[in-house]
Amino acid sequence: MGGFAAHYKGDVSEATMGHETGLYIEHNEPLTWSATDGADHTVITFATAAGAAGSIGSNTAAGVLSVPIGMLIGTKMTFHGDTGNFSAHYYEAVSGKIFSIVDHTFESGVTKIKIVPAMNLGGTVNSFDTDVIFVHSLGMPTVGVTTAIDASAAASAEVSLIDQFIGLSSFMTLPDMTVDIHKYHVVGLGRQVAVQQTGKVHHMGGVLEMPLHSPRWLYYSLGREVVDAYNCGSNPTGHTSKTSLTYTVAPGQTFIDLDSLAFGSATAAVGDYILIKDTTRTPTVTYKTPDIATTDYWPPASASSLGSDAHHFEWTETSECRRIAAIEPLASGHRVFVDDPWQFEHSNDEVLLRKYDSTGPSIATTKDITNPVRRLLFSSDTIPSFCLEHSIRNRDVGSYSTEQTSNAPGGANDSKQLTRIFRGCKVVEYELSSTVDAELRYRCIFDALSTYTDTGRLETSNKGDRYIAHRMFQNTATDDASRKASGIASGSEKPFMFYNGSVEAFGSSLGMVSAFELRGKTGVELFHTIQSNPIAETLDTNNLSTKQVPYGGTRNASIIREGREEFEMEIDVILTDATLLHRLRSHLETGGTVGETGNLIHLHFTKPIVSGGGSNAQSLRILIDDYVITEVPVPVPDGMGLLHSKIRLEPRNVKVISQDTLYHC
Repeated sequence: MGGFAAHYKGDVSEATMGHETGLYIEHNEPLTWSATDGADHTVITFATAAGAAGSIGSNTAAGVLSVPIGMLIGTKMTFHGDTGNFSAHYYEAVSGKIFSIVDHTFESGVTKIKIVPAMNLGGTVNSFDTDVIFVHSLGMPTVGVTTAIDASAAASAEVSLIDQFIGLSSFMTLPDMTVDIHKYHVVGLGRQVAVQQTGKVHHMGGVLEMPLHSPRWLYYSLGREVVDAYNCGSNPTGHTSKTSLTYTVAPGQTFIDLDSLAFGSATAAVGDYILIKDTTRTPTVTYKTPDIATTDYWPPASASSLGSDAHHFEWTETSECRRIAAIEPLASGHRVFVDDPWQFEHSNDEVLLRKYDSTGPSIATTKDITNPVRRLLFSSDTIPSFCLEHSIRNRDVGSYSTEQTSNAPGGANDSKQLTRIFRGCKVVEYELSSTVDAELRYRCIFDALSTYTDTGRLETSNKGDRYIAHRMFQNTATDDASRKASGIASGSEKPFMFYNGSVEAFGSSLGMVSAFELRGKTGVELFHTIQSNPIAETLDTNNLSTKQVPYGGTRNASIIREGREEFEMEIDVILTDATLLHRLRSHLETGGTVGETGNLIHLHFTKPIVSGGGSNAQSLRILIDDYVITEVPVPVPDGMGLLHSKIRLEPRNVKVISQDTLYHC
């Protein structure tokens, strides 16, 4: 570098996000395993043949999970099945035990994990038919089937499917890591602290701000997503749908079994999408018994006025669309793992295939969407977790491809890369706002359970970056299809602007609104629990931990759970009559009723189309229902100007309808 120091800086820093999806490992599909008790823990060793291409079992080596080394540390797992060799430990039927994974290594060419509490097996037990290990979704980034694991860090190419575009953010704060310090004074040792001991580790206070260009972050703020099965891309060429599911898909399930990958002449592959067309209805409100009129639901029947989105509804159909993350051949058919657990129960429903090809959604030259996706976002009992990958280096070389020799630690082109993955993240509070000076803006605060760090550079020999960092425009969103899959389809990257927005409230269209803010709180809290950590920490020559998650993850929070949901809103409006003041003094709770629209608050934003365009503009509509106006100040106009009032209100229900190019947020 000619004697000048190279520094970390923003243009060689990259942040991507992804879903968290649990691993369902059934005996011999793709791996078997054995369990042996150690000192206060149990060792599980995976075995048998390598998986096929696209499998969660590595297709290059037997007994290897396609999960970066150390990524499982700190996650939870349970045993399931019918009558296998681990039946005494089955979660549902017998034990109710939830185990913590405190170590995840690659030894003698196979994957090994250590779990607590110890199972007290009295010897080695091998898995048998129907035995299942389920690694829970929270804190588990979706498996990346291109992972290649090697004992040598320099030769390893490990990856998780954290390839989603965060958004148009030029400012973000990652969750600060703070450590509790316990100090003890001892009688007779003077006034200075005699003993200091580290305690709990916290990862809190992540902040993200951006001009909003897609509905993605509203999904992580509200929690539920359904798609309009009739407006969700189009069938690929030669497509024939599966007539029905052969079994019931449970909420939280991370896969679906298919008799074959053939949908007519179209074939499902990793990276494609599965659409379950489910007309079963679920309520979009939880604080009351929803209206039961059969005509008021989303998506609407073709003749319904709900097609304009200007209609009150309290039910929705439960069609869902998910990306295929991995495919596992079964004795009969295929197990298709998806990139985000299913949120609803599905039974006897039609299954369709979706691709980002000529039949998928795309932005036309007129700026409207060909084959658009329409979705509804709303809140329920949970919100999804996500993971955040952050890599930073001091020059733009190395380790965003599988070629790492140019980035060897200590070499002439060493970029001194640091890669971290914040796992088990959930939104704590968020804000959606716009003014006549700017775009529609989104801001959120989020917390995380733990952080995985690539420690390949600390290993004794063959040092290197084990984990292959995502670079959005260098190794991830490199063509039209991958850009769409990552959430940044060509033509979709512009934000929603105030001049393409409208606000309808209090029974009329408000043309005198100069700003609004909608704020929500999810009630998310972090909890630490007492956990055993009988595994010795591995240290390098500088006494630095080489474990990707130190201390078995037991010093991190183990539970992150949403609680009470709250909304509040402010609208800055130029008053034209006394209606709003009368609403305030009458203490009315305002909400929609079946077939009625006037009392809802609609925030509607679109992206403009050009001459020749149709009706499929990129759009975002926020529907705010059941609210009470809490404040309508009526100040004396300053300098004889217009009378502005900042109306404050508290809603109980928020829903979002979007039209975009994402099969799944």
